[in-house]
Amino acid sequence: MRKIKTILVGQSGGPTAAINASLAGVIRTAYSHNLRILGMRNGIQGFLEGRVADLTQALNLASSPNTAEQNFRLLRKTPSSWLGSCRFKLPKPDENPSFYQRITMRMNELGIDAILYIGGNDSMDTTDKLSRYFANTGIDVPVVGIPKTIDNDLEGTDHTPGFGSAARFVATVTAELTCDGGVYDIKNVTFIEAMGREAGWLTAAGALAGDICGTAPDFVLLPEVPLDEEVLLARIKARLAEKNNVVIVVSEGVHRADGSFLFDAGSIATDTFGHLAAQSGTAAYLAQLAKARLGVKSRGIELNTLQRCASHAASKVDLDEAEALGTAGVVASLQEETGVMVGIHRLSSKPYATEIRTVPVANVANKVKLIPAIMISDDGFNVTDEALRYLRPLVAAAEEPILGDGLPRFLDAL
Repeated sequence: MRKIKTILVGQSGGPTAAINASLAGVIRTAYSHNLRILGMRNGIQGFLEGRVADLTQALNLASSPNTAEQNFRLLRKTPSSWLGSCRFKLPKPDENPSFYQRITMRMNELGIDAILYIGGNDSMDTTDKLSRYFANTGIDVPVVGIPKTIDNDLEGTDHTPGFGSAARFVATVTAELTCDGGVYDIKNVTFIEAMGREAGWLTAAGALAGDICGTAPDFVLLPEVPLDEEVLLARIKARLAEKNNVVIVVSEGVHRADGSFLFDAGSIATDTFGHLAAQSGTAAYLAQLAKARLGVKSRGIELNTLQRCASHAASKVDLDEAEALGTAGVVASLQEETGVMVGIHRLSSKPYATEIRTVPVANVANKVKLIPAIMISDDGFNVTDEALRYLRPLVAAAEEPILGDGLPRFLDAL
């Protein structure tokens, strides 16, 4: 295998509050090995269109150790994807070899020796296809996936960077809204909508509000459990007979037994991977239903993209693990591993302990990790203590922001 001198790194899919921590880990580790570090602008799509940045120059790493360290720290704490992102589905290598020949030509022009791709399910599909094409055509370039997604639905890792910070935000906001909803002596129902197309991990994190304000959500509605609206209304009515303020955390992907969503899916376009491009409206629908059928004050609150970019609520554990996985990605490529994803293996929840392992990316791509039955209550309307034990270590610690004039500082846009 040829000596690695230049690595190419990209970010893809939905951004998170921790994805740049992984990028910081990649750049810091690669720079310490005297590697040339190039970044895809807007993922593999931008790379094909010629948009590539020299990250050593962009971060001014050669100027002084203090400047380099300050920029690494700022990058770690900056939300969203600093390199930009894309949702671009690669064709199958055997169906469109000319497409991959274009990629190879661009790589040869830039002298690329290894590729690291930071992303979720769809990004691991890209990692898998690139590595398989290179292996089948004798191209000696390692391809390594680095996980991220707030949905936490990626196989091959106990949890994904980005999830812990988003979960911390959802738990905190749920507790704050619980306090707010209890102000007036009237009957009211609050629906809080969290992201999650197929898996309800982020919605489950709302149950941690009980650790914050002493009152857990009354119901947690997951996409893993089909919803009967009539049963839900009956449960809400019974709970309102006992208390004034009912709080329900609901996943955007909750659906009925026939598979239909509560919102109008027919009016929403799909992306290149076949996913609904915008999936929201569940909380608003249920709020209107509760108001009409139960005659109580009701509101639907959609957290939307706030949960994936809320760096002010970032989990220190999440940022630490994201950066460590970036480092592990570089190490894996230097050790001649390819077609793998670096992932987190949990050794213990209390005390919390993990280790990083590599797994074949083919075992990860295009698969969805759902919440296991042991973490869902028997009636399907909440989560169990097993879920809380899983979640708590991921959100427990906060990281202080870098301040400038009393306000958080982010790294300037690339």
